[in-house]
Amino acid sequence: MNPQQTVTHWIEILPGIGWLTAGLCAWLPCMALAGELVWSEEFNSGDVPDSTVWSYDLGSSGWGNAELQNYTDRPENARIKDGALVITVLEESSGGASFSSARIRTQDKVTFKYGTIEARIKMPDLANGLWPAFWTLGNSFSEVGWPACGELDIVEMGSGTAIAQGVVNRRVGSTAHWEHEGTHASYGLHLDAAADLDDDYHIFRMTWTPEKVETFLDGTPVWVMEIDSANCTDCTEFHEPHFIILNVAVGGNYPGIHTPSGIAAPLPGEMRVDYVRIYDDGNTEMGGSAIDAANPVIGPAHSGSWYNPAQSGHGFSLEFGPDFLGNPLAVAYWFAYDDQGNPMFMMGTGTPEGNRVEIDLVSPVGMVFGEFDPDSVTREDGGTLVFEFSDRDNGVFSYTPSEFSSQDWGHSAIEAMPITRLFGVPAPAGFELPK
Repeated sequence: MNPQQTVTHWIEILPGIGWLTAGLCAWLPCMALAGELVWSEEFNSGDVPDSTVWSYDLGSSGWGNAELQNYTDRPENARIKDGALVITVLEESSGGASFSSARIRTQDKVTFKYGTIEARIKMPDLANGLWPAFWTLGNSFSEVGWPACGELDIVEMGSGTAIAQGVVNRRVGSTAHWEHEGTHASYGLHLDAAADLDDDYHIFRMTWTPEKVETFLDGTPVWVMEIDSANCTDCTEFHEPHFIILNVAVGGNYPGIHTPSGIAAPLPGEMRVDYVRIYDDGNTEMGGSAIDAANPVIGPAHSGSWYNPAQSGHGFSLEFGPDFLGNPLAVAYWFAYDDQGNPMFMMGTGTPEGNRVEIDLVSPVGMVFGEFDPDSVTREDGGTLVFEFSDRDNGVFSYTPSEFSSQDWGHSAIEAMPITRLFGVPAPAGFELPK
């Protein structure tokens, strides 16, 4: 499913792509097992797709493929119903086109590089003229365009060849598109399922590693492409973050139907998506505004005073900024008490990672007000603090006492105590920590 160009479902003959391989998994047990679930869209809440995660592509430009639909952001074309995303194709006058549909994407909001992505989808009856797809584009699309951004079609259905052969509701295609020596290159294969795929939900999966990309239908291999540097010297597009797209097109070059009268698919037509899930296979990198909001990167905006309102009387002063080399640094001061009620403070530094920072605490002991003798001061191990922030104004802290702080001060462990901001210190304009 190309963003602005005609889809070529099969191999484009280009020099130097003889290394491409596919079909071996039909005889080898090469389906990768998914790892830890790191992101999912379950479509279980709201009436329309979550705007913090999904944006809409709009218009009836033909999308470079002579398509016949107008993409809208109306709930009539994209809504949440019965725990699923429903993309509906309607036969109606819409934006100068004879059909309306929807195309939603996670560009800049949810991106990923490597890992396993899958969606549970019930396809519409395609015969003839509907073109549903579950696919990804490189998140650099807005800057470098297509095909330089790279494209991975996990599944697209409805090809003209499948229509001609009477298998349009069974044929699953997977294709990669990229830039090769300044021109468009593509490589794709298909699998004919044993039965029509509009009868029920089916799982469409892609595993993406630094070495290769593989796609599956209900666990059965469809296609594999090697993308490591030894086999593909110009596949940099497949080593950068991608975003997710779900859509149903009508007609165009892929189905080979260019007039509204040629569309014979029963309408309204619905593609239902039960979920989209991403699993970490050991190399997965998640990004985008929705991911950052859920797992905020700690920065100067978190500097200030923090406390637990239910335990007013002790708290933290936190400072976040770069060290003299420009690396992220956190400094924490904890105003607390020992088990006898005597006030004390501990301090320490740590390196922020995502929404978390671990602080090794020390406490100076032996000071006398007004008569400071450096030789009388010792720095005792105060234990370890861990801060985890859910947003700019809320988080939790945990504390593991040291042997010294436990025995001499009577400190005990604290597990995930909520904290909130008392007040903050504004960061310099335009300042951001390295991510």
